[in-house]
Parts: sequence; structure tokens; C-alpha cells
Amino acid sequence: MPPPTVDHESRPPVGNTGVSSENGHPYGWDWSATTHEAIGDDGLPEVKRVVGDLLLAVGGQHHVPGKGMQGWTGSVGAFDCDGYVLGTVYFGGRDDVHVVSTSGAADLTRPDVVQLHGARTARVDTRVDTLAPYEELVDLCEQAGDMYNSLVTTMESRRGGVSEGRTVYLGSPRSMVRVRVYEKWLESPGQYAEGTNRVEVQLRPESGMKAHVSGLSPAETFCATKTTRTLAGLLGSQLADAGSLRIRRGTPDLERTLAAMGRQYGRAVERHLERSAGDLSRVIDYLVR
Repeated sequence: MPPPTVDHESRPPVGNTGVSSENGHPYGWDWSATTHEAIGDDGLPEVKRVVGDLLLAVGGQHHVPGKGMQGWTGSVGAFDCDGYVLGTVYFGGRDDVHVVSTSGAADLTRPDVVQLHGARTARVDTRVDTLAPYEELVDLCEQAGDMYNSLVTTMESRRGGVSEGRTVYLGSPRSMVRVRVYEKWLESPGQYAEGTNRVEVQLRPESGMKAHVSGLSPAETFCATKTTRTLAGLLGSQLADAGSLRIRRGTPDLERTLAAMGRQYGRAVERHLERSAGDLSRVIDYLVR
């Protein structure tokens, strides 16, 4: 079955569909990956300036050099004052720069990041939380899947005979849009109210629509296809306001990240800092070179 197509003329449903709620906005970003132009009007590379602009948009009090990926030769991870990762900026080896943020950090940083340097969305996930029973959500996915002949896949993770959470997928791994429903309260124990389930829409737009998707709201992204608009309507008023089911933040990532990176890059980072006198812009310059 070919991947679903985006209906760009339509707008997400309103009212009792769950796209809007009485107390706030239930939709939020859960993953954001964008690519940004790094060639100036004169045709010359301006990677350093673009990286700096994106780091400002991502924010953070700590910046840690790291590995590259997919052709980018280096990266800088940005952490807030509590040690939570806000995003990673990839650069070098290509004529563009890539930014990845996940979870609550994606919700925080994406609105600013997509405003910069011709942002093109490689992947974006939109999430909503609900206390509706998991079995009911599976039924809703099957209803939406039956309407458009979409693949429905279920799985369960177990450890020592104890369930660590169930997941249902709507759409194939190769689809441009794939829905994921899972037991968030079991996936992140102690962080969400008991019985909290999460519904995520993962969108990987086609090349010609990447810039367009960067301008969409969370609700518009969630409802990007007929299948997901149908699912939003079936969910109705069962969605919680964004963040209302969250109990507390998880364990900070910074200590684990720095420990692992220190083992691999500690000496190189020390040399960078010595040569730059602690100047982040000079560190970036060295890394890009």
C-alpha cells in the first residue's frame, strides 16, 4: 500500500474532535528533526553563523561537542541548567546544518528553530496524552485503519514475566505517516499518572513538502492525513491538556552523557577549551574546520 498523502487544503477538525480542549492545548511536539541552509547569498558557506543561531534558538547553559552522523562530521549538544538535553546541532562535511530535539525539549525548542535558515523538516512527532483505557485506544486505531486499509501492528515488552508496556502501530514503518499508541505510564514509570497512554503521530514528509511542514502547528501535524484526522475525531474529548498528566521530571541526562562523552572525547575537549580560552564560538570554528 502506498504511503498516505497530505491533504494540504484541509484544516484540522475543531470542537469535539480533540484538536481543541476546554482547558488548553492537548497537542505537543515529541520529536523534531530539521535541516537548515548554511550557504549565504554570495554562495559561500556560513556554517559557523548558522550553528550559532541554532544554538541560541535551542538554548541551554552547557554545550558539549560530540560525534557527527549521516555525513555531518561533528555536533554540539545543548543542556539546560538542570542537565536536561535540549537538542543537538550537527554540522561540518555538508552544506547544511541539522538539529534534533526530543520529548519535552522538542516542544520547547521547535517553534524557534523552524523560523531559522530555511528550515526543512526531516521528521516531526506530535503527541497527545489520555487516560482512556489502552484497549479502547487499540479499538480506535483499528477503526481508523479499517477505513483506509492501513496496517495495524501490536506488540508488548516484557521483562521477567512482567509487562513493561504495550504498543499498537497504525501504518507501516515505511509510511510517510505512522501512528504509535503506547502505555506511557509504564514506559516512564513514576513520571505520569497511572493509566496515562500516549498517542503519537510520526511524520516524515516527502522532499517537496519539508519546508511546508515546518510551518504547521502541532494540531495540523497530528491531522496531516485522512487517517490521523479520523483518529483525532474518534479520540474526541478524551485528550488531556498538554503536560497535565506529568508527575515529575525524570533523571537528568547530563551526568550520564558527560560520563560517556568524557571517556571518548575528554582529552580532545580539553585541548579545544585551552586553545579557545573557553570561547564557544572558537570551539565551533575548530570543529567545523
